Amino acid sequence: MMGDFNMERINREYRLDNGLKLPWIAFGTGVVWKYSRNKKLFLKVNLRKFLSSIKHLQLNRELKGNLYCKKILNQAYDMGFRMFDTGRIYGYSEKYIGETIAKKNGVTLVTKCSAMDVTRDCTPHTVAGNLEISLKNLGVDCVDLYLWHWPEGDWINYYSQIIEQYKAGKCRAYGACNLHVSHLKEIENAGLDLPMVIQTELHPLNSKPDLRAYCKSRGILLEAHTPTARGSKELANTDVMKRLTEKYKKTAVQVTLRWHFQNGVIPVVSTFSKEHMMHNLDIFDFALTEEEMMAVEALNKDKVLLNATGTYTDDPNYIFNW
Repeated sequence: MMGDFNMERINREYRLDNGLKLPWIAFGTGVVWKYSRNKKLFLKVNLRKFLSSIKHLQLNRELKGNLYCKKILNQAYDMGFRMFDTGRIYGYSEKYIGETIAKKNGVTLVTKCSAMDVTRDCTPHTVAGNLEISLKNLGVDCVDLYLWHWPEGDWINYYSQIIEQYKAGKCRAYGACNLHVSHLKEIENAGLDLPMVIQTELHPLNSKPDLRAYCKSRGILLEAHTPTARGSKELANTDVMKRLTEKYKKTAVQVTLRWHFQNGVIPVVSTFSKEHMMHNLDIFDFALTEEEMMAVEALNKDKVLLNATGTYTDDPNYIFNW
C-alpha cells in the first residue's frame, strides 16, 4: 500500500483552462541510445563509453541510462512520478516509455515534434505524421501534452499543425518549447491561440522573469527543463543557497525545486538514482518565505546551459531517432 508521503507528492497538480490536470513535477529520460540510425557512429560512441566505464570503474551515466532505461522508468513511477517527458528526437525514449509505464494508472505523457522530424527524408513531413509515430511508440491513441520542440524553420506553420492535432483529439493539450516573449508575440500576430504550456530552460541562474510574467498574465503554464541548473556548484555555493540548505536541512536541488513549486512551474527532472528520485519529491515539509523566494530570484544571471537551437539537422553525425 502506498504511504501518505507518496500520496502527498502524487496528489499535487495544476489545472489548465480546458480542465486537464498536470502533475507538479515531470520525469525526463533524455535521449536513449543516441545515434542509433548510424551503426558505425553508434558502435564507436558506445564503445568509447564502455571503455571509459572500465577505466573509471563506474558505469558511464549515459550508458547506464541506455541500458537500464526501463528499470529506471519503473522506479520513477514507483517512487511517485506521474508525468513523463519525451520527444521524437529522443531515440528509443518513447518506445521504452510505451513498453513500461505509459498505460499505468495516472500516467501523464508529454512528447514533442521538432523541425528535424518534419524536414528529413526518413520521416513524415507533417506534424500529424510524426505524432502518429509517437502514438505508436507510446502505445496510446492520444498523448496528454504535445509540444513543438524549437522555434526554428517554418515553426509558426508547424505550431499551427500542433493546434490542429489538438482539435482532432490526438492530444489533450498543446504547447511549445524554448520560446521567448518575442516568439509568443509572433504567434499572436499570426492570429493563432497561444500555447497552453511552454517548456523552457528555467532555474535560479536563468529565471526568465519577463517570460514568466507574460505567461502568468495569459494563463500559460510553464515547465522547466534543466530546472536545477544541472546541480551546479555555481548555484549550490551561493551564499543564498548555503543559508537555505542549512536552515531547512535540504539540498540545493530540493530548495530549487521548492522555489519552482512556489512559482507554479513544473520542473522536468532526470536522474537515474533511486535516492535522488526520493529527494526530488521530498519538498513538502518546508516552505520558502517571500523574502527567501526573492533572494533566490536575485541569483539570476541569464545563464544558458542548454542552447541547441539550429543544431537539429538531418546530419548522419547527429541522428537521434531510429
